[in-house]
Amino acid sequence: VELTGATVPDQNGAGIRQEGKNLTVRNTYFHNNEDGILAGDNDGSEILIEGCEFANNGFGDGYSHNLYINHVAKLIFRYNYSHDCKEGHLVKSRAAENHILYNRLTQENGSGSYEIDLSNGGRSFVIGNLIQQGPSSNNSNLISYAGEGANPKNPSFELFVVNNTFVNQKGPGTFVNIGGAVDVPAVIRNNVF
Repeated sequence: VELTGATVPDQNGAGIRQEGKNLTVRNTYFHNNEDGILAGDNDGSEILIEGCEFANNGFGDGYSHNLYINHVAKLIFRYNYSHDCKEGHLVKSRAAENHILYNRLTQENGSGSYEIDLSNGGRSFVIGNLIQQGPSSNNSNLISYAGEGANPKNPSFELFVVNNTFVNQKGPGTFVNIGGAVDVPAVIRNNVF
């Protein structure tokens, strides 16, 4: 399935805009939308995305992304290829629990910001990914965790960054940036920087 060209007057058009509970997406190509997938708040929702490609999504304002998941119970994002975002992030999630597993998250020639933004923390596993920041990225951080502070919808703050390969082609930068507003027990192990 290919989803492309979603635009709306408020510049927040999405290939999939998920407002209900639970979503599974497999083997889908999201490109040239204002958002690839945009999920609203639903505390009981679990979202699984696997085997998909996200490319050239974003309006170019920094508020729209290849993938934007708001407050849900769990995001599982695995075996995907997200690249070349326009100003926004390759993956942005506010989920209480995040499993970002075995993906290729590469900005390449895009002008995006973070490769992974876990805005409000949560129990998060970033395992086995290729994470690359391109020379035209607008931010020097590759992963941002709890950068927008704590949120009562995310009661747990644990970060596991394991077995990833990080490539920074922008120059000076930070591979993993943990926000100062929360006390986070982080395990960052066996990565290649």
